[in-house]
Amino acid sequence: MPGEGYRILLDCRRRSKALRARSFTFDQIADVLALDYDASPLRLYRYAHGRTASDVVAAHNDLDPAGAASLREARLYDYEAWPITGRRVPARIIAIFARLYQTTARCLLSDEVYASYNTRDRDPLDRADHRHLDPHQHRHPRSPTIYNEAFPARESTAYGEAPPRESTPRLAAYDEPLSTWGLVTTAPLRDSMEPQPVPARVLPLNPAHYTELLRALRAEEADVKRRELLFELALLLGGTPALSLLRHLTPPEHERLAFTARQQMPIDSRTIDLLERLTSRLWEADESFGPQQVLPVAEAKRALINDLLHQSSLSPVLRNRLLRLYWSLSHMSGWCHYDLLDFPNATRRYTEGLAAAHELQAPALLAHLHGLLADMALHQRKPTVAMDHSFAAEGWAKKSHNRLQQAATFNVVARVLSGASHDDAGLRVLDRAIALASAKPNDADFRHLFWCNPDHIDRHIVFCLVELNRPDQAIAEADRIMAKMDPGWNRERGILQLEYATTLIKKREIPAAAAMIGETAQIVTSHSSTRLANSVRQARRRLRPWEDNKYVRDLDQRLREFSIVH
Repeated sequence: MPGEGYRILLDCRRRSKALRARSFTFDQIADVLALDYDASPLRLYRYAHGRTASDVVAAHNDLDPAGAASLREARLYDYEAWPITGRRVPARIIAIFARLYQTTARCLLSDEVYASYNTRDRDPLDRADHRHLDPHQHRHPRSPTIYNEAFPARESTAYGEAPPRESTPRLAAYDEPLSTWGLVTTAPLRDSMEPQPVPARVLPLNPAHYTELLRALRAEEADVKRRELLFELALLLGGTPALSLLRHLTPPEHERLAFTARQQMPIDSRTIDLLERLTSRLWEADESFGPQQVLPVAEAKRALINDLLHQSSLSPVLRNRLLRLYWSLSHMSGWCHYDLLDFPNATRRYTEGLAAAHELQAPALLAHLHGLLADMALHQRKPTVAMDHSFAAEGWAKKSHNRLQQAATFNVVARVLSGASHDDAGLRVLDRAIALASAKPNDADFRHLFWCNPDHIDRHIVFCLVELNRPDQAIAEADRIMAKMDPGWNRERGILQLEYATTLIKKREIPAAAAMIGETAQIVTSHSSTRLANSVRQARRRLRPWEDNKYVRDLDQRLREFSIVH
């Protein structure tokens, strides 16, 4: 290493050690070093860690999933010198550096360099966030911070909240037979689709949000006119989180969406195709990042569709497609509220989705939302409410004559029966759901069942066996399912691991249970599901009799580092 470069490294290493002693994060240290050294963010983070180029190269090659060990010191210097000289870092390698430096990929790139990556590369760059590896990073447990009010008061414990004892919100009766579709023409049901204030809601954008959005747009789009249009669309669709969706649209599609929102062009099938594509991408974002990033976009888009339904002159076909999209966004908003443990607003959105499904005369959509309401009641330990909704879902699913919707509904019925009746009826219903799930979706109206396949439904056998107190069978099934589970389903994998941990605790296999809970805690660091984080705390509470166990103490330390418990 050149003498001057090594002197700078030693100085940065000394300063970094002193700042770490004062609990500075590596992000903060890199910002401090940037005041004195004119270097790229990639080099500043290496200085913040006090590592030589050879150290970083060796560590990178150990972490590289490709196993090619292809990085060399000369190439690292090229990456650190970009964009003045050298060459640009591939997005895949930046993600590895983010893990190595315990930060985000975005922090390792200037706005100018980030803007040079194409749309396909920006998505993995946005996802690479390894700040949880830095023990000085002050993280807070995932919670619905986008709401005005906190959750209702609940009994607190050292490892989270006890299950809430709250009254079930009263639901309108939506279980009338199909012959009474005239119900949807009454004023109360029409009014249910009007925007109304609710106790906890998505906050309007404040000046800090505008600043964040403008900063993100400077990196996203170099052209000033295009930037203005993206700014308008991002505000329309919920702020900065909408940029990850908008980048997948072409410039003509941006203009079409803006004209539609301004009511400057009639709605046609191409416009609705565009809105449907954006909604599909929201589901992908929910699985990758969790509900906090998705919910503001889903709520804003839902409000846009509601305006179009009330203000536009539409043909019956186009109106039905828009109403179907309104149902889908109500479904998504309800799901996000539920995943954030905001049960009142989840119930409200699901109920408004039921109103839209009635107007569409779509029994499959009614079945699906009743199934989600049943699943939410099951999570709240309200078995009678869960049974009511599951039986309503079963009736509507049979009227739909769609095998895939019946599979999704019977999956919920199986879970409810296992939790409520504690006999083999739930397992028999689950077998039927798995058999039905092999059907292919034959209608665009069933795109909400994109996840429904035999492997995904088969996963729920572990829940049923845990509820039936059959730990040996549950362990065998969990091992089988986890071996073939899609790695992209992070939240579902975490829930399965916690069910597995519950079974291991019943078998008194404490080291294995603690390790399984720790693996799920790792998922919580990169996913905003409050439900998953709360389930981790509940699983830890089951280990209270073994609090002095070495493995439990190690788990506690890890949960504190991740700020899941305090």
